[in-house]
Amino acid sequence: MAKIDAKIYNLGTTIVRFNLPMEFVDDINKAYDENSEDLKPHNDKLAGKIQEEKKINEILTPSMNNTFKWCFEEYLKIIGKPNWNLDLSIAWINEMKSSEYNPTHFHEGSNSEIGLSSVLMLKRPDWYGVEASREERPANGWLGFSGGDQAPLSTSQVRVDAQVGEFYVFPYTLLHEVYPFNSTDEVRRTLSYNCDLIRKGR
Repeated sequence: MAKIDAKIYNLGTTIVRFNLPMEFVDDINKAYDENSEDLKPHNDKLAGKIQEEKKINEILTPSMNNTFKWCFEEYLKIIGKPNWNLDLSIAWINEMKSSEYNPTHFHEGSNSEIGLSSVLMLKRPDWYGVEASREERPANGWLGFSGGDQAPLSTSQVRVDAQVGEFYVFPYTLLHEVYPFNSTDEVRRTLSYNCDLIRKGR
């Protein structure tokens, strides 16, 4: 058979995972551990059922912000929508403990209704505890994404067992959640950064 080429076109929302260096992750964890007591709670602005949620913009260095901005720019290139100005907005850390969770939600920007959300895994338990049922399909502690297309040949839901250093970028409007876990005193620490998008020329 002759060679047949194929090109894939995806309609709908795209999630891009970047793998960030462990040195970068370690630097953020260190900055948070050294300053967490002085950081302001951010719970009243977030959907999470999580006791410790804190805004962290003040502890991020210019180098850290440049790394995040690069990832957001790359996301826009990957989806073929580069014609936006980026405005790094609010960054925060969720320190999730056993039985806490993040219900299904979406994000909103500070200066634009259009933007990119993100999740960076900074620290996670070795084990998320006992699954109540169907151990072959785990969900405890996993990050979930829900799309709006329920067609038989579409992917409407994605769950990922996010590993330390993985940075997920996706539009504000994409519904996402984190499932609770149990049976451990270890924490699940993630960083989220909102990036407002403002069309060039405005």
